[in-house]
Amino acid sequence: MRPPKGKQKLFDAAMRLFESQGYFATTVEQITLEAGVSKGLVYNYFSSKEELLAELIRTTTAGMESIAATLVPGESLETALEVFIGNYLAFLKREKKFLRLQLTLMLMPELREVVSGPQQARAKLLLRHVERWFKSAGVAQAGNRARLFVAMLDGTALHYLAIYERYPLNSMKARLIQAARDLCSN
Repeated sequence: MRPPKGKQKLFDAAMRLFESQGYFATTVEQITLEAGVSKGLVYNYFSSKEELLAELIRTTTAGMESIAATLVPGESLETALEVFIGNYLAFLKREKKFLRLQLTLMLMPELREVVSGPQQARAKLLLRHVERWFKSAGVAQAGNRARLFVAMLDGTALHYLAIYERYPLNSMKARLIQAARDLCSN
């Protein structure tokens, strides 16, 4: 579900400004000007810039939840993996700028409290879905193998978002599917 129009304008403006000039250099006033809304509207939705950031991260978590929900018990392993990995990689592409910003913010001691909670919630959510799906598919040691699979996804995301300028994300899909198949074989 998309946020109300005014809130979405604030999200979009905050993202553009956080990305272009950094989180700390961006003021609430600049966000309202960029969004074309009143300062009162910001405080109608958020008590602070930190709360706006936390809500942006929670919104990204909701997007990840919808992707994790594509791991449907009962589907064939092949189908489920293809759909899930395809959706995951599309999510990385779609949310690249914001996910990249989150990585940067996560390393800032001043924002660790604001950023780490929602990010940990997102990581736990994904792991929980993958583990549940592996168990329903009869994968031995489902918990350990789910952790390894999520670590592969995290590594792919890290390489795509922060390490390599031209990471071959599209060609990684088949490799991730094969690695997941190998993990799931007993």
